[in-house]
Amino acid sequence: MKCLFIQVRYSLKSGCRDDFYQRFRDNNIREMSLTEEGNIEYELYMPQDSGNDVCLLEKWESLQAHEKHMHTLHYAILCELKAKYVKKVEIKKYWLTDFEDAEVEDIKLR
Repeated sequence: MKCLFIQVRYSLKSGCRDDFYQRFRDNNIREMSLTEEGNIEYELYMPQDSGNDVCLLEKWESLQAHEKHMHTLHYAILCELKAKYVKKVEIKKYWLTDFEDAEVEDIKLR
């Protein structure tokens, strides 16, 4: 199985991280995203290497499922939060393949 993995890093305006996080939670953005058809995972976390960043990790069954997500009310609310709190966004997209049936070589670390 192949899935779309999206890694988003929001660089927030100074001192806004807690407010952004709370509004994200209050609007149930994660919970609503997880109910969408084609969503596998949707997690927001605060990286330890920055006090002004939050990261979002998403997994989708298809590009079409993700595109449909971008037309939901909760995505529109997230866009409003980004407009208010975010100064920079970095997005990385990857296609992940399930290697369950692949042969894996046992590598010994020194």
